[in-house]
Amino acid sequence: MSDAAVAYNSSKAGVLWQVADLPLPLRSLDPSTPVFAAAVRTLQAQHDLPADGKLGPGTLAALKAPPAPAAPPAAPLNVTEAALALIATATAEANKGVREVGKNAGPDVEKYLHCLGMTKGSPWCAAFVSWCVMTSRGLAKPPKWCSGSAVSLFQMSGKNATKVTPLDAGYQSKVKPGYIWSRAQDPAAASAARKGVWCQGHTGIVVAVDAVGFHTIEGNTNAAGSREGDGVYRKTHKWSDAEIIGKTVGWFDPATV
Repeated sequence: MSDAAVAYNSSKAGVLWQVADLPLPLRSLDPSTPVFAAAVRTLQAQHDLPADGKLGPGTLAALKAPPAPAAPPAAPLNVTEAALALIATATAEANKGVREVGKNAGPDVEKYLHCLGMTKGSPWCAAFVSWCVMTSRGLAKPPKWCSGSAVSLFQMSGKNATKVTPLDAGYQSKVKPGYIWSRAQDPAAASAARKGVWCQGHTGIVVAVDAVGFHTIEGNTNAAGSREGDGVYRKTHKWSDAEIIGKTVGWFDPATV
């Protein structure tokens, strides 16, 4: 998110609008941060407004107006407030173009690692997810189920979490924005991981779902989709990609943990 949006929102807080009067997740976020601007941008896109991240009069009016009657979509996404906040946090990091400075290092990478007490130089895809969960909820530390291991995130979320796996009938329609995705090195490892066996893997945050596939923001990847990349990237994984679906351990809703 641009510095212009952050500066604009900072100048309008308490003048054009009061934070306490805003809808969630905006009233739980700091208007002077990129995360707030990213959340505004997400809400603007949902209301078919120019997504500039600035909470001005037009956006305020759209947020306060009753929704216009419309035919229900074929596959409603039902994005929750918690999911919206998580997506906004991940989007803000992606918009910054976070890249490593050295191997598994750099100011942003190390802040992800630090939230889990991990050392500089460690793989950080799961730390990125954990930091985004912690930050989106305004927590001083990540929840206990968060882990530095990608597959462990799925396993430690527990049996009570809302989970989806490629083995579920109609799984494509069950994956929602705001879910966390974990994959293993190969289909055999993914199958074992669903039974509780640990393995190395990769993880990311689902930010959108459509007929093509699920769209993610992932840390420690690259343009080729490596699990040992150099930054935070937006990725698209197609339902028709048998290789990626075969490696998928599953998806889960962190708001249910």
